[in-house]
Amino acid sequence: MRGVTPAAVLAFALVAPATGCGPTAPVPPPPPGLVAPEPPYPSQVDVAGLKAALDAGKVPLLLDVRSRLEFASGHVPGSVNVPIDEVEGRLGELSPWKDGPIYVICKVGGRSATAAVALRRAGFHPVDVLGGTSAWLRAGYATE
Repeated sequence: MRGVTPAAVLAFALVAPATGCGPTAPVPPPPPGLVAPEPPYPSQVDVAGLKAALDAGKVPLLLDVRSRLEFASGHVPGSVNVPIDEVEGRLGELSPWKDGPIYVICKVGGRSATAAVALRRAGFHPVDVLGGTSAWLRAGYATE
């Protein structure tokens, strides 16, 4: 088996781009009128940011997606409980808040992220609270 000569490498480097082959091939533009959809990923905030927004009166709705039992054991003041498995079935109840941010919280962040993505896909503007009520409690904030 023979080795690749420098001349062959140079010839490929000169010919490949012109033929649309190789790593330097240009990416074609999208068809006219096609707009990439906005990603379904929600905004995020930590518990300090949530506390500041609550104190400033800038949280129209804080949705706690934990179970009813978890919610009853203590929750962020002013939050409303809609368990994660009911969120998609209750989107109509949330429609009054469709134009503003809906903050979403759970215990540690997994369920709130799932709910926030579902809300985002349904046209809402969710803000996922990172760390959930566990982080809220660790920060020393009050619950009710």
